Amino acid sequence: MMPRPLLSLLLCLLLLSTSATAAVIHAVTTEFPPFQSAQPAPWGLALEAAQALAARNGDTLNVQFLPWPRAYQMAETTPGLLIFCLGRTPQREGRYGWIGRIARGDARLWRLADRPEVNPATLQQAKRWQLGVTARDMKADYLIQQGFAYERNLQQSSDDPSNIRKLYAGRIDLLPFSNTQVLFWHARGLGLDPRLLQPVLPLPALSTPLYLAFSPGTAPQLSHRYASLFRQLQREGVFERLRQRLQLPRETLPGD
Repeated sequence: MMPRPLLSLLLCLLLLSTSATAAVIHAVTTEFPPFQSAQPAPWGLALEAAQALAARNGDTLNVQFLPWPRAYQMAETTPGLLIFCLGRTPQREGRYGWIGRIARGDARLWRLADRPEVNPATLQQAKRWQLGVTARDMKADYLIQQGFAYERNLQQSSDDPSNIRKLYAGRIDLLPFSNTQVLFWHARGLGLDPRLLQPVLPLPALSTPLYLAFSPGTAPQLSHRYASLFRQLQREGVFERLRQRLQLPRETLPGD
């Protein structure tokens, strides 16, 4: 039998080793239900997937819900920060540490169904109308690259719900949105009828997958470790069980 003092010493060393390797992973995100939401308490498929990843690595996840412009700015300037759900664009490809796809993108321009006169057949034709975008969002950046401009045909808000309210109130004519399920979820949460929404024009250049990712400057070993754990949890069916518990459709299932 091992002497009691030696056993106590080994247990202390084990605890010290565990605490030394564990870390607090700070994360930023914004309201994007059903993938993540702070209301009425933090929940959502992406949030709980990120929590499962951190737990599997022995880490603790500390998540801040912020307006998207602030969340994105923090990710751009803070190494080691986790952000979700982030569009995987060519401009971001080599800068962020991509962990795994958390949501599909199906970007479209939307109008109210009772406004059939808002009927662009191309993105260039859409310049005739007012579009609502969120600051520091990839859709805003893309539209500016295509010749749209603030104070001419773009109106900027700090979050998606503000743009949705503007569309229903007739203050904008078209709303570019990256995920249909999130759009409908937001509309219902605002007390608005999603059946009044109608897709007008697909935006294939913006229909990029949405990811969990580490910010620029993060140690590659950490990003690679989390990416490997993401695939492992996917194989084990952890994400599928999360989806079933949250009663979400199969198209919300994370994974590449």
